[in-house]
Amino acid sequence: MAVHLRLSSAKLEAKQALERHLKILDDIHSRCIVLNTGNDGFLYLMSIPIIYAAWEGYFKIACSICLRRHCRPGQKVSSYTNIYAALWLQKEGFLASFLQKLLNTMTLGTPPKKQGAGKFDVLTDFTGAMKTWLGSPVDHLIDFDALVMTHSNVNKSVAELNARIIGLDVSNVSLGRLDSLLEQRNSIAHGGLITYPTKISVEDTLDYSRRVITEFHEAVINWLNSN
Repeated sequence: MAVHLRLSSAKLEAKQALERHLKILDDIHSRCIVLNTGNDGFLYLMSIPIIYAAWEGYFKIACSICLRRHCRPGQKVSSYTNIYAALWLQKEGFLASFLQKLLNTMTLGTPPKKQGAGKFDVLTDFTGAMKTWLGSPVDHLIDFDALVMTHSNVNKSVAELNARIIGLDVSNVSLGRLDSLLEQRNSIAHGGLITYPTKISVEDTLDYSRRVITEFHEAVINWLNSN
């Protein structure tokens, strides 16, 4: 039988994740700043994607821990908040099947209200599946990491969306520079950035990443203590 994630275990996992990802930033500082006595711009350039990866890595693990803590074995879907239930619903096969079948019943150029009986049959099947799903517990053995909505990148809006789903108070988390960090990382990854960053800019990015990870961790711990 699945066991609800204990508070002590959740806090320990979050602390260990924090330490691992801050260690990555420390290693970047050591290898690309301290030991880079020749001011090799290529090392500065390559540090940016790893700095971003440290943030995204901690973010995904921390959110996954919160979702595991929030999920209680045996608790019916209908008893959770709408936004949390929707997080699980989007992973259900019957939803994808319904959307595809609904699309197949529709005729381009025909108003939705004038669609034929096929649409009603599809809706009937979906209603039955939905009623069953709402009356059942969520799958506690699911990969909770897959429930974290990263959309392949974790910028400010994505971080705020996941926080809203969980109920995290991120008002004291410095999310404002995430968009620029992500943009810089994507520019490097897709060949758009050809100018090497400076030592000062990399140090500044490292400082920001440490701060946002630490502040997000504090928000997670506060949430865990209340949930």
